[in-house]
Amino acid sequence: MNLFLKEILSQVKALENTFQYILSAGKPQFLKVKDFIKKGGVTKLIFTGMGSSYIASYLPYYFLNQNGIAVEIREAGEFLFNTFPKSRQESFKDTGIILISQSGKSGEIRELLRKINSIKVKPLTIGITNDPDSYLAYMTELQIFMNIDEELSVTTTTYVCTLLILYIMSKTIVGEFFNSEGEVQNIRNLIEKVQKLLENEKEINEIWENVVPNFGEDFEFIEILARGSSIVTAHQAALNCKEIIKSYSEAQSVSNFRHGGIECLKDNTKIILLTSDGANLDYNAKFIQQLKEWSFEKLLHITNQDFDEDLVNLHDGKKIMRYYYDVKDSFLAPIYEIIILQLIFYKIAELKGIEPGKFKFSTKITKDL
Repeated sequence: MNLFLKEILSQVKALENTFQYILSAGKPQFLKVKDFIKKGGVTKLIFTGMGSSYIASYLPYYFLNQNGIAVEIREAGEFLFNTFPKSRQESFKDTGIILISQSGKSGEIRELLRKINSIKVKPLTIGITNDPDSYLAYMTELQIFMNIDEELSVTTTTYVCTLLILYIMSKTIVGEFFNSEGEVQNIRNLIEKVQKLLENEKEINEIWENVVPNFGEDFEFIEILARGSSIVTAHQAALNCKEIIKSYSEAQSVSNFRHGGIECLKDNTKIILLTSDGANLDYNAKFIQQLKEWSFEKLLHITNQDFDEDLVNLHDGKKIMRYYYDVKDSFLAPIYEIIILQLIFYKIAELKGIEPGKFKFSTKITKDL
């Protein structure tokens, strides 16, 4: 079996292991994060990382800002070289910085931590990694571990487990986890749905034999659009498209796409649209209606929303397809959305004669700056 496919299928076990860790050995760390923020005077949070670790930060960015907690996300390289304060470094005194790195060894994360630890008024530092022996784990005040097997191919397990950790961390910060059996059951239900998808040949074949042939593999570019929490999936999918299919892709919000992007629409334009909540469905439906008056070849709408008759008619099945999944929590939906897209990109790569998940020029861990 292809290594990348094997790692896609292993995500059920990875999520189970991470969740079990969170409920047991990891629980005190999550509660410490909450206490440090609530009782330690932390008024702002900065999430930082590179690649998939940076993209995952969009999840707490949306959730916590919606809940009145000021959050920034910064790409670690730009944070290190261009936005780290040269003066007034005491500006971090009321700040918590969450550094995310699967390996804990990324060059940008390593150097950023050295810079942070060299200033007089230090922020709270929290490390999220899969390696308890890494530089990131040793040099941060609090650590949260993924507790999963080493990943070798294009990011799958570490990404979804990072999303799960960030979801539970965010819920814990606002007081909605560990004291609610309903929240715990919500995660268990998600993992069961992921298991049903990845351990059911019929479910996978629905994607490989119906969705992929209809969408097609003959393209050089995909536009990936979303609103709200599904923005995290759009950005990760654009990254995965480059890594797996070796094709250009772009992630944007639907709103921003209207500001220039629509001028690039052509008869061969392929679009993936993600909708994970009802409010954004209304806006996205209007966008699809307008899109039908413009120019494009195919649109794949991945959504957890139930359609009324008008929406069913809007998706005619020829140019506009819907793939429905049943994970209603819009902040857990990105975990399921990206697994759907991993399976789609795997099959497209295979059809293009590309070995899925094999790096050509990059490496799993980027230590250079």
